[in-house]
Amino acid sequence: LLTLPGVPFVYYGEEIGMTGDKPDERLRTPMHWELAPAAGFTKGKPWEALQPDSFTANVAVEDRDTTSLLNLYRRLAHAREANRALRTGVLIPLQGGNDAVLAYVRKDSSHMALVVANLGREAVEGVALSSTDKAAEPGRYTLRNLLGGPSAQGLVVENDGRIRGYLPLPVLSPRQAYVFEMVR
Repeated sequence: LLTLPGVPFVYYGEEIGMTGDKPDERLRTPMHWELAPAAGFTKGKPWEALQPDSFTANVAVEDRDTTSLLNLYRRLAHAREANRALRTGVLIPLQGGNDAVLAYVRKDSSHMALVVANLGREAVEGVALSSTDKAAEPGRYTLRNLLGGPSAQGLVVENDGRIRGYLPLPVLSPRQAYVFEMVR
């Protein structure tokens, strides 16, 4: 943000000074690290009161919960580091016939991965994936879940390199992402 001396900063039509008068006063509160009186970000007295959820929403609690968002991001970062296709591979979109489902193949010269995400609030059944273009070399593939959890069904890529009617899992859980390594 660049401001000029003597020119007020305008936010959604309202003049706002740099005194903290903004729509969310608690926008930049310190990270809650642990279950402690100052939440682990100071040994002294905090300059501002802790958030009401500081004893339930903090790094220490998230770290112990294997299903937490923090641990999901850690698993995603490790999967991306371990599979070059997830870092630099070409993205080939797949169709699943359901607006809540996002699916694609990422591939480079030596690695391939299938990513399937149900972005909806409800579980979906029978989502069969297909590609309009060549997605992989023809053949049979084994799919291993890189995030833990169920492995996908084996995949057969047709002679033209397209995927047709592939059902990775019978049910995709709501708001769940699956990342599979594809091995020929």
